[in-house]
Amino acid sequence: MVLRWLLLIVVLAAGPAGAQTPATVAVFPFELADTSGEAASPDHGARIALATAQLARKLEQSGRYRPVDLAPLAAEVAATAPRYGCGGCWLDVARKSGAELAVLPTVHKVSTLISTMDLRIADLRSGQYVAHVQGQIRGDTDTAWLRGVDFLVDERLLRQKP
Repeated sequence: MVLRWLLLIVVLAAGPAGAQTPATVAVFPFELADTSGEAASPDHGARIALATAQLARKLEQSGRYRPVDLAPLAAEVAATAPRYGCGGCWLDVARKSGAELAVLPTVHKVSTLISTMDLRIADLRSGQYVAHVQGQIRGDTDTAWLRGVDFLVDERLLRQKP
């Protein structure tokens, strides 16, 4: 009888069947690829920071991911820009962070009204992308970017099998 109780306690302490430890992720800052030909907006720096923070928060809230702090590597992260066209120059920085995965977000601004938002996730052991989700956002505002992040994480990324 005592053995049964001990076994039950061990099983309950282990958590739900199939529960996994969240993967550590290096969430790089959003990058803006602006091909609109429009004047640069002074709001983009703050918008990039806002969207990046929202992305990290959403990933952590999902329970699948645990973002690592890239602040100590800020100069090295900045030196990898633009990551969307550097051929993996960000890999060493991401690995140095101790993360298992890297998240590389990009917004391609076509015009004030139309942009495409991409989230690419790479496995840092292999250097290969393991997920890519994409969607269009309407408007070049904080609200549009945040809605884009929410949609891509909730409706696209988290609906994929881990």
